[in-house]
Amino acid sequence: MNVRKNCLFAVVAACVVGLSVTGGALAQWVPTERVTMVTHSAPGTGNELMLREIADIWNKNKIVPRQVGVESVTGSQGEKARRHVTFQNKGNPHMLATYTPQSLNLPMLINSDTGWRSFTPIALMAVDPMLLVVNAESPWRSVRDLLEAAKQKPKQILQGGGSYGSSASMSGKIFEEFGGVQFSYTPFRGAGEAIPQLLGKHVHFMMENPAEMAQHVKAGKLRALASTEKLEQLPDVPRFQDVGVNARFPKQFRGVMAPQGISAEAAQYWVQALGKVRETQQWKDYVSRTELVDSWTTGAALVAFFEEEEKSYMRLNKDMGLLKSSK
Repeated sequence: MNVRKNCLFAVVAACVVGLSVTGGALAQWVPTERVTMVTHSAPGTGNELMLREIADIWNKNKIVPRQVGVESVTGSQGEKARRHVTFQNKGNPHMLATYTPQSLNLPMLINSDTGWRSFTPIALMAVDPMLLVVNAESPWRSVRDLLEAAKQKPKQILQGGGSYGSSASMSGKIFEEFGGVQFSYTPFRGAGEAIPQLLGKHVHFMMENPAEMAQHVKAGKLRALASTEKLEQLPDVPRFQDVGVNARFPKQFRGVMAPQGISAEAAQYWVQALGKVRETQQWKDYVSRTELVDSWTTGAALVAFFEEEEKSYMRLNKDMGLLKSSK
């Protein structure tokens, strides 16, 4: 019963914080002590650096009246950080946490009680696009060319990427389903290890973040066929929907959550504070530099987004044989 009440509170709070950053009533709550932003990622990785960027903007521009710091709580595939934030710091309005697809999906895979409903949703800040690339010497010049080759050679077209169950493999699965084809997924320890395999023609295509591959596209070594979002750095690359692929790929979101049990006023304060971050040139430069796509979602829309993503991941987990136990 307590878990259900906490879940309901998180959803209600998220709806409250959906007030416009500029149009809603000013929140009465303000931080009275040091603020900590927690990430499950190691120092120097993308999510940790995003929190540092936000903290720096808040501190330099005095948007938040208390010092803001970043803490990495690593271990157990993010479970340690999730428990630290939402249970050990329940009701603490001076703590925030980064939230990613891994944060949403892993609790489902291990049947944990640290799912998104155990947090107070604050805002989705940005999205990592998913870029489909082939070797520049490949005969395939379009998405349709690749799908046609896969139809002619079932299971012989190799997709390279991170571990099976990663965002890349799930995107490949959806692409496969849309085309009515069968690829073979070749896992590596990460995109950094998979890219040389694509450059060496040992795999046929990859679906990864542009930050991992854009330099090779610009150098003419890889050919980009489509992306889930319009890319500032690669403006000539069409979106999947522009070439007739109207599949719903998992969104590689970067969001911010708070512990369960904080007040609606505190939640609204953090929505407003993050909204001010987006207005700064420093944030705009960061988004451009890291090849992210600015994406702002709060309140009821954010709750609906998480519900839809949860359904999508649950289906993919089942179809890909990733679930270890039923829920």
